[in-house]
Amino acid sequence: MGAFRLAVIGGAILALGAGCAAPGALAPAGPARAAAADPQDSCGPQVVVFVSAGDLFGTPPRRAGTPSAEELAAELARENAALERLQIAFDALLYCRWTEVRVIRAEAGSGAFPAEELPRRLGAAEGRLRRDVEQARQTREQIAARSARIEQAVEAAAPGTRAALAAARAPQPGTTRAVASASVPLRARPDGTAPVVATLEAGRDVSLRRAAGGFVLAEAGGGVSGYALGTAFTVQAEIPATTPQGVGRLRSLAATNLARRDAFAQSVELASRSGVQGFEPGG
Repeated sequence: MGAFRLAVIGGAILALGAGCAAPGALAPAGPARAAAADPQDSCGPQVVVFVSAGDLFGTPPRRAGTPSAEELAAELARENAALERLQIAFDALLYCRWTEVRVIRAEAGSGAFPAEELPRRLGAAEGRLRRDVEQARQTREQIAARSARIEQAVEAAAPGTRAALAAARAPQPGTTRAVASASVPLRARPDGTAPVVATLEAGRDVSLRRAAGGFVLAEAGGGVSGYALGTAFTVQAEIPATTPQGVGRLRSLAATNLARRDAFAQSVELASRSGVQGFEPGG
């Protein structure tokens, strides 16, 4: 599953790279248009795609009268696809932001610009990431408001769904499932200068626990564990592999919807907590 998701994300990152947004391919508005027009933002195309992917969630579900179970299932299927697009777009945007920081540091190290410019450039990059995270928070709130309406309709069409989903949600306390977005060095301590104790290959499934300074403790099984920045990982949705007997397609789609909402919310939380790590001039 991790390898498949990585292939999807990798394709999205390549597609969202420099020059990927063909002129006229999108008609962004508001924050997306402002980002695309910012010549200083090397991640402008990724911002446009991310903001556009969240547009659906800014309006309540459109329906006339009380929907049937079939209509709700179709609505949830569309929304689940939209949530997946949103997650991939956010993953690609975060990847671009951290690539931007690495480029700034590399240019500073090679003398491409005066050393005293480094704090200003890193500060500007941090400001752009904070703007992205704030946009993601707003989208998360819109998703929650929209989903509350859908959940109410699903419960009316299939009584007991809410209780069934609550019972099926059994995440291990304090941990988050994720996959390494690229090759990730694991360190002995939550410190960017600590010794590297292992390296995770791209696509490796891990469980994460929060640590200090924007780091997480990543555990990959087989005794492989160590600390890395939380933004090096893509949060995975906890989608049940099987549907409990009698739940049916509507409840299965509702479970997937809930899992993808949770995954996006966790991604935003990780980005918020570990976002400023790496923007320190001496980091």
